[in-house]
Amino acid sequence: MKILAIDTTAVTAAAALVEDGHILGTYQQNGTLTHSETMLNMVENLLANAHTTADDLDLLAVSAGPGSFTGVRIGVSIIKGLAFGKNIPCVPVSTLDALAENLRPMAEALGHDFYVCPVMDARRSQVYTALFLYETDADGNTVKTRVWEDDMLSAAELSAHLSALELPVLFVGEGCRVTQREIHLPHCKEAPEAVRYQSGVSVASAARAVYEAAEDKSVFTDLALKPTYLRPSQAERERAEKQG
Repeated sequence: MKILAIDTTAVTAAAALVEDGHILGTYQQNGTLTHSETMLNMVENLLANAHTTADDLDLLAVSAGPGSFTGVRIGVSIIKGLAFGKNIPCVPVSTLDALAENLRPMAEALGHDFYVCPVMDARRSQVYTALFLYETDADGNTVKTRVWEDDMLSAAELSAHLSALELPVLFVGEGCRVTQREIHLPHCKEAPEAVRYQSGVSVASAARAVYEAAEDKSVFTDLALKPTYLRPSQAERERAEKQG
């Protein structure tokens, strides 16, 4: 299965071309350019360098949120455009699930259980977050299990939840600057910077798991693909305040 995966939900722009778990190409950029300026070039270069066209793709994957409202819309729109008229399955994944997927290689190497807590800055000392457990099953396989659903919490609320955990916790995501400032628990640490930010490879891995687990794969269409928001946009909040 050949997958093109992108993530435009945060400052980092990421894209990857993956075939049957093997990385054909990957881009990751933390820069000042907007995703509308960088992502299409990334996608075009990935396909050209792999002598691949959109018609050769088996699946399109995108981090559909939570994250920057503008960034989420850009990513979803790009995937919709690539899929238009081609009948390629389009799989949205949680940005937080994809971030947690960054640590799968580390989990396989370490061989001991730990939690991954993805954090994305939601402003006002709040973060978009979730919790995942990496553990080794009886056959020696690394298993990732979702513990908390995607949510938006204050740093204080997140700290209270994490304080009850006994296993080590690793933070991933650009929200680490919030956790560094406001969460001080001895069993909670930031993941290494090399695996902390958005990764197209991780989006592809998460999307493949979602697609293969789905009983009805006909739901993964470009028309059905939509952004995922955990709160109203600023414009919606301001309109509600004026009306209320």
